[in-house]
Order: sequence, then C-alpha cells, then structure tokens
Amino acid sequence: MYGAQCPECDAYWRSATISQFCVRCGLAAPGHAFLTPAHAQYLQQYCSLYAQAASGPVGDYVIDFDAVADAVDSSEKPPFYYAEESQQNKFTCAACRSRVDILGRFGYCSCCGTRNDFQELEEKTVATIRDRINTRGEFESSVRDAVAAFDSFVGHYVRELVRRVPLTLARKNRLQSSRFHNLHQTREELRITFDVDIFRGIDTSDQRFATIMFARRHVYEHNGGEADEEYIAKSGDRTVKPKQALRESQDSAHRIVGLVLRLARNLHEGFHELIPVNESVINRFGKP
Repeated sequence: MYGAQCPECDAYWRSATISQFCVRCGLAAPGHAFLTPAHAQYLQQYCSLYAQAASGPVGDYVIDFDAVADAVDSSEKPPFYYAEESQQNKFTCAACRSRVDILGRFGYCSCCGTRNDFQELEEKTVATIRDRINTRGEFESSVRDAVAAFDSFVGHYVRELVRRVPLTLARKNRLQSSRFHNLHQTREELRITFDVDIFRGIDTSDQRFATIMFARRHVYEHNGGEADEEYIAKSGDRTVKPKQALRESQDSAHRIVGLVLRLARNLHEGFHELIPVNESVINRFGKP
C-alpha cells in the first residue's frame, strides 16, 4: 500500500490503488494531486536526473537507494526519504474492492469515493450485535445499541452533507446542533432538506415498529428499562403502563437491527446521489 496526502485538508492514508479522492474531506482530484511531499521530491529528483542523463555524457546516473535504506536509523535523511505509516482501519471498499488504510474508522474510499460508514455498520457493528442476540440473549441492550449506532451513523452523514451541500445559514446551524434519536423528526429533516427519505421502501407496519424501538432506546439508557409517560406519549405504545419494565425478544431485537440497516442503506444511497462516486471504477472493479 502506498501513502497519499490531501493538498486541501492534509489527511494522510495508504491505498493499494491510485487515489482519486481524499478519504477525509472527499476532495476529487487526479492521482498526482495526492502525492506526499516526499513522493513529489523524489519525482523532482528523478526528472532532474533524467534530464541530466539525456543531455550529458554517456554514463551511469544513479539515485542511491542504498543511501535511503541506510538512512532509516540516521537523523540525516535524503530529501525524498519516505517511510509508509500504517493507519488504524484497513478495509476493502465494498463498492470497488480497493484496499484502503485510514486513520479512524470512517471515511471515503480513496479510489471510488464511496463512504465506508454503511460497510462498517453492517460488517462490524451490526454483526457484533446480532452475535450478542444469538449467543448471549442481551435483547434490550442490543436494541439500545442498534438505535445508538444509527443515531451516530446519521450524524456522520449529516455533518458531511452540511459541509458539502450549499445551505442557508439557519438550516446549517439547525442541522449542526441536531440529534437524531427521534426517528420521525430525523426522517422529515432529511426529506425536506436533502430530498432523502430514509423510510423509502419500508411499509407502515415496520415504520411503526421502528418508531417504538427508537423511543425505547431512551428508556433502556436512562430509565432502567421502565416505561414512563414520556415514552408512551412519544412512541404511541399503548401496550404498556407507566413503571412497567419493557422486555424484548430475540425476534424483536433482530427485527429492529434489520430495520436499522434498511434505514441506513437508504441514507447512504441518498447521500451518494448528492455526493457522486466514481461509477466507472465501481463498474470495472466492484462486485459482479
């Protein structure tokens, strides 16, 4: 994997293919725009040496890589000395199959520009929650964690949309201070502001169930699992009474996890309608 650096935000990452996008800010640019300073210095020296060889007498013209290797433990290094720096999250992009190594968990694929948040949610967070449901019976905490994961997921995408899509100052300020635990408010904000409907393709029965589960997250986090008047009013759940302990089943836990993925996929796809990816790379190298 080769290092790359963004000329706009200075982010550093590694990838196995030529970078076309910054993994942090999403800048789209030709591959040479993401050369690290050391790479650029090497190319300058190479071109200079090539020009000397083309115009000078016949002989050997050498960039001494033995000197580069010897400089590993030395304080004095050639100007183009470079050591790749392993980052925190090595992933294979689900869209184009490129291998990328980024700082932190979330970012853009450097080859096709697809964000990896949905991939992280599906392959890591949701997979872990489903395993807990199946093996440890932690149904209530699994519901809480699935809804919390979606709250965080929406926050990542909204921050990027606010940064990259022109908005009025008032709308930008409102979104920047918003939280996304109220499902219907979140749906309306995304639909009205960005024309992204997270309920697309989800029937009314599942919408109703998801609304109840999202309201239950607050109960599990702050009320010790006991329903109160606020929960009943917000969720419309008339099957319980105040002070009644809420209980989940394996089926209900799996059901909300599945719905969280569907909601997240809708947001992910809507996001990339506004922030386009490199479809030619995906069509060429992605999954059949």
